[in-house]
Amino acid sequence: MTEHQEIIEEEELKRFFLEEARLLCPAARLETSDREKLHILYSTLKRMTKLMGLLCHCNLEVHYNEVYDVFGFYLVEKDGEKKKKHQMSARLSDYNKFLIQLTKLKDLNTHFYFYYVVHLKALERIMKNDYPDDFQDGQINEIGIKELLSKENGK
Repeated sequence: MTEHQEIIEEEELKRFFLEEARLLCPAARLETSDREKLHILYSTLKRMTKLMGLLCHCNLEVHYNEVYDVFGFYLVEKDGEKKKKHQMSARLSDYNKFLIQLTKLKDLNTHFYFYYVVHLKALERIMKNDYPDDFQDGQINEIGIKELLSKENGK
């Protein structure tokens, strides 16, 4: 075990994840077993990690320039309705403001990405200890889990 793992006991960490599942995942509030709650949390954290990874590794500055170049050409060079061009220009401006804000928050996105990666690994460790049959080749078997949970619930 590493130094960080010794600080929090496994049962305490499991209780933390169960509470997080209740707070973060509305579907986990309806489930009865801890196993189901942890799997719902796992799926949610995995998706959140993917989102933060996309935002973290995406070069938003390039998108900003590309969008402006492409749409700017169509808005200036083509003939058409003046009103529609102004509407498109306003929408483009709003989109670019959004991209600029995401770019300014890139350090925060990166921080959350690494936080979620560590968080997901800790949850996997808890799940491997409590439900070792749910893992196949060291990875969680999500399809098998869904089938197993549906059998347990009689669905």
